[in-house]
Amino acid sequence: MNILHISPYVPDVRASHAGGVCSGKQVETLKKNNNVYVITFVNDDYEMSLIKDHPDYKYVKTSKLYYIIKVLAHMGLPNMFALRKDRKFKKMICETIEREYIDIVHAEFTAMGQYTWLKKKYPNIRFHLAEHDVAIQSYERQVKEAKGLKKIYALVECHKVRKCENRYIKLADLVFTFNEKDGKLLREKYGANNVKVINPYYGLDFENHESNIKKEKTICFVGQMGRDENHVAAMRLIKIFKELQTKDWKLNIIGAHPKKELQQQESENIHITGFVDDINAEIEKNEIAVFPLTYGAGIKLKVLLAFGLGLPVVTSHVGAEGIDAEGNVILLAETDEEFKKQMKKLMEDDLYRSNKSKESIAFVKDRFSWSETEKIFDEVYR
Repeated sequence: MNILHISPYVPDVRASHAGGVCSGKQVETLKKNNNVYVITFVNDDYEMSLIKDHPDYKYVKTSKLYYIIKVLAHMGLPNMFALRKDRKFKKMICETIEREYIDIVHAEFTAMGQYTWLKKKYPNIRFHLAEHDVAIQSYERQVKEAKGLKKIYALVECHKVRKCENRYIKLADLVFTFNEKDGKLLREKYGANNVKVINPYYGLDFENHESNIKKEKTICFVGQMGRDENHVAAMRLIKIFKELQTKDWKLNIIGAHPKKELQQQESENIHITGFVDDINAEIEKNEIAVFPLTYGAGIKLKVLLAFGLGLPVVTSHVGAEGIDAEGNVILLAETDEEFKKQMKKLMEDDLYRSNKSKESIAFVKDRFSWSETEKIFDEVYR
């Protein structure tokens, strides 16, 4: 089968963010039994270094000026969607479809759903959309969190997202979600009856993973720090950590593109890593992972990765949704005091911490196997 894979970020298992890692694994899996052609956007220097290892990928390079121009040119679209509306990208897609006799377009992230117009131009192709999260849920949560002018902006964006996502979902032949909660959400909000749930790839292959990294008395937060929901959560965790007033433990904030406000929190006991070459190795140095998230949507792949690497996880209902919403293995907390209580118990009880670590690994192995997704792809793409 001839498949065209389109994405707003370079799909590569070495990507600096979970979505790119997951997309990269999907491309690797699809290539096992199909002819796969990739067209993507390249958004920074690191993605440019990745694209050099994929000479078969076609791409459009973006920049800050590019973003401004796109947002102003397509004000009817949500900003994150407007960035992906590009004539050169469109031309590459059409040329590839016609030259390679494409059977299916596999699009990553809601924003790429705008290319469902291809179904009208090419009636014989199918369009599959991988919803990494239900976009409208994320924007609705932003509205609740925002104040003043930011709230007005969030309301406007939310209205545009709802309109666009509804249209994309209904035009797509098949929509992949990464957990049943999101599948249910799409059915309830948009009446979608074309949803199939797959396990996401979160960056860890157990059969190829061995670690001799010595753990330190450290707590970590992991995420693409350029995203507002991660920045807010990291700043909140720093506040909570400082209030614990512990001298024996340290805090690591792991992830690319930290904002200046976050970088200024660097101290003897708090480390802001910025981009790291090996995210898994960096996480494994720590003993506990904490994610005090208040908004965002979809399954949190960083939580799954921390779980798989054997870190007990303390997080909110936002961080746990789609993974372990009942808190069977995840340690749930909402208020700062609840986070402090859960963290202190893990920090002070070595046996409890060790048992939670074992539970975490077993939980991920049992519930989130990539082999299940491979079976679904074999059925869908044949």
